[in-house]
Amino acid sequence: MAQWGQLIPSCPVVLRSVVALSATCLSAFVASAGPVFAQAAATPPAASQPASINLMNDLTLAAAVGVCNLAVEQKVPVQAAVIALSQGAAYVVSAKYGSEIAGSGKLEVGQIVNGTIVQVVAQVKQGCYPKVTAADQKFVDTLLADFTKQLKSKQK
Repeated sequence: MAQWGQLIPSCPVVLRSVVALSATCLSAFVASAGPVFAQAAATPPAASQPASINLMNDLTLAAAVGVCNLAVEQKVPVQAAVIALSQGAAYVVSAKYGSEIAGSGKLEVGQIVNGTIVQVVAQVKQGCYPKVTAADQKFVDTLLADFTKQLKSKQK
């Protein structure tokens, strides 16, 4: 536990379920780690192979579980949690796989984030949807309806 205090000396560690950082600690960590993330994403290694569909499914499932935990237990708005965790998944794909996904080729980071958001929201709908607030349910429903509408218009 002393490690957390050494990483972010001004933030207290909060035990809850496993270990949870307060919003202040998390924002301090993100602010201090931001340049490291940006540097790593700016120079991705040459990927020997693209991220597999199975890996993408695992990343989005893990993100959906995180979103549900944050939304239900910590009362974080689903939209904020989805965006943050989708950005994390996109970082992994960019840094480790050179932004390439099997069957899709090389993508822009924004494309990876947007695709991940849709997948995570769909899994939230199947998972913790009944437990989130009405505002969060509206966000989920609206996003999925907009995506379905766009998909249908592209198919025509």
